[in-house]
Amino acid sequence: MRNAVLSCAREYAMFRDGDRVTVGFSGGADSCCLLHLLYTLQNDLGISVSALHVHHGIRGAEADRDAAFCKAFCEKYGIPFAVAFADVPQTAAKTGETTEECARRLRYAALQNAAGAQGKIATAHTADDNAETVLWNLTRGTGLAGLCGIPPVRENIVRPLLFCTRAQVEDYCAKEHLAFVTDSTNLSSAYTRNRIRQAVLPVLKELNPAVLEAVTRMCTHLRAENEMAEAFCDTLL
Repeated sequence: MRNAVLSCAREYAMFRDGDRVTVGFSGGADSCCLLHLLYTLQNDLGISVSALHVHHGIRGAEADRDAAFCKAFCEKYGIPFAVAFADVPQTAAKTGETTEECARRLRYAALQNAAGAQGKIATAHTADDNAETVLWNLTRGTGLAGLCGIPPVRENIVRPLLFCTRAQVEDYCAKEHLAFVTDSTNLSSAYTRNRIRQAVLPVLKELNPAVLEAVTRMCTHLRAENEMAEAFCDTLL
């Protein structure tokens, strides 16, 4: 995993020497893995790492537990830590957004605020998340951009785990003895991503056990083709 993250970070020029990196830290396996990896790779990458936990105001005592866990995790390693509070249910009721949409928007706003104009934001999206995104885009009738999936770098947002699977993440946590928490909403079939994760991807994995790698490969190729097409169009303007 260390080599995979280093390779990804360098291939996509995710970091520059001296970068301050704010990790979106939910306390789940993916974000625990990412935060621990970037913490141990600070010298190799020339970065300084901090963590931000966004409390969405959705799950009551369970959300409080997650925030406390994240604080304790960071205290253990001496990682600077902060919590941002967002009332997602109330905000979503006002804006008409779904809970998923609102939580995502407010989470990224909090991360941008914490990172500042010059900082980087690291999120723990994996190859599984990318496959789920591509499949959801397909069901809605996507074009080329949607088939490109989640970008490794978008403005100041970087995703060092994008080419790692969730199974690899969980294996890393086990080997490094990293505890993590589980968000109960991730188990609910009421959310679109969860239904894709629970019902669609298992079938595709039966058809092709390497489906995550296949989707990742497709997205990499299509991103390159899309960038070439955009560059060519720019020359015509």
